[in-house]
Amino acid sequence: MASILVDYENVSTTDGLKGVEYLNENDTLIIFYSQCCEKIRAEYIEMIEKSQCEFQTYKLARTGKNALDFYIAVECGFLSAGGQKQICIISKDKGFGAVSDFFHIKDEMGETTVCIAANIESALVASNAPEDELRKKLIQERSKALNIDAEQARIKEHRVFIAKISRTFEGTKYEQKTDRILRFIESQDIKSPRLLYTGSMHEFGREDGREIYQMLKQVV
Repeated sequence: MASILVDYENVSTTDGLKGVEYLNENDTLIIFYSQCCEKIRAEYIEMIEKSQCEFQTYKLARTGKNALDFYIAVECGFLSAGGQKQICIISKDKGFGAVSDFFHIKDEMGETTVCIAANIESALVASNAPEDELRKKLIQERSKALNIDAEQARIKEHRVFIAKISRTFEGTKYEQKTDRILRFIESQDIKSPRLLYTGSMHEFGREDGREIYQMLKQVV
């Protein structure tokens, strides 16, 4: 995704910024707003900063009907002229369909496409860019429906497992490494004692790895 233009006046009270956490340093996020919607949730700002995307804002200088819409339409033209191939407008205003249509029929716009989506997540899922495939899969994985009872049982079992590991190393010289040991166990596809042994040696070194393995094999 190249550039995401947010009609914040239209989506500030809904979930327009849903999916902002999936942006990265290759994305540009531009928020268009007016004096009636000057606030943004702190968590969104934190996610924008963490994403390292290029972040820009434009505040409406003079009130008027559909004024922000014109700002966004003009910016689409500037971005296209600057070589941007992918532009997405985040808005529930169906009038932006005309902007998308114009880019579709205007040969001078080259390969630039303009999509309209209700939120950032939907825009990313709808993207056809090859570079977006990995995050599309991530979004879809996180959005899939899960069985409530099965997940409750899984979480309970996981917490019991964490408590067991913590008790195993409590009072030992490896107690301070318990969090690291837990991360190691959860990151491994351990299907046999041999894999646990070699993994422990690789992660913690020959001497510590051997001792940690001896302790882990009793509970894993």
